[in-house]
Amino acid sequence: MCKYYAHAFSCKHMSFTFARYCNPASLIQTPCNKKQIWHTISLDEACDECNLWFPERYPRPAVAAAAGGKSKRL
Repeated sequence: MCKYYAHAFSCKHMSFTFARYCNPASLIQTPCNKKQIWHTISLDEACDECNLWFPERYPRPAVAAAAGGKSKRL
């Protein structure tokens, strides 16, 4: 199973980012179909879809609003 990072948004949606190949997949450099969550990263903001369709439910954080919407992401 290839390893992935899971990003858990405040709106309860999740996204996955590839992190590492499993041994069989590393030979062909193509991720396999089985995902293993290596680490879950909790985020204090809603996903882009929820921010677009439901802006009143998920207001922008005060820090990002004060910076003119230019928030730093790690």
